[in-house]
Amino acid sequence: MAAELPDGYEFIDQLLEAGDLEGARDALGQVSGDQDAFAVLRIKLGLFEGSLGPGPAQQRLIQLMRRNPNIPGAKELYQEASNLSYRSRTSSASHSHPPPPTGPNSDKKSG
Repeated sequence: MAAELPDGYEFIDQLLEAGDLEGARDALGQVSGDQDAFAVLRIKLGLFEGSLGPGPAQQRLIQLMRRNPNIPGAKELYQEASNLSYRSRTSSASHSHPPPPTGPNSDKKSG
């Protein structure tokens, strides 16, 4: 069952998708800050305008989804932030290879 979207959500999301970040910012300024769905759009705005990096966006989305697993748009935005993070080489996956092991056998010289 899909969660019902609050009034104005789709309009603001369309503004964001169209690249009208200023219009979306203005519209978000007129809604209650207590609604999780609008928190997702605020994260999306920050991500799109560059004031919020992909990693912090993912962390905020995780916090929201822990409170409300069915929050509209959160999973999709999380995936988008994850893709952005990976493409910009800031994701944990892109830094997941540990350095080579060091130890007594690693610095033996042949001789």
